Amino acid sequence: MPRLKAPFKYYEGKHQKGKHIRLTGHMMEHPTYLKLSASAKELYSYMKLHAKGGYTIQYAASMANDLMSAKTFRKARDELVAAGFIRYPNCYRARDKREPGEYEFSDRWWRDANDN
Repeated sequence: MPRLKAPFKYYEGKHQKGKHIRLTGHMMEHPTYLKLSASAKELYSYMKLHAKGGYTIQYAASMANDLMSAKTFRKARDELVAAGFIRYPNCYRARDKREPGEYEFSDRWWRDANDN
């Protein structure tokens, strides 16, 4: 029998079938996450929202134009890569061809910290 999804609370928005993201308490309380800048946390949340639960995502800098400047996007993205939250395997190809970047979500943020 399939599990019933809990409805959103009134303060979470008016659309019961709206998009949402999942951030675990382990992640939000982890020192690596807490050290991220506000821009990096915001970008990560929007990337998760756009990924719709997927492991990989195509995300162009222009998709964050309403959130932050291109310079802030690059800085936040690089911060997420360095901290181990995302991988950016096609960084050179995307830049040279002016394509959206292909990103992968990563667990390196807690594995590298030896936090089980």
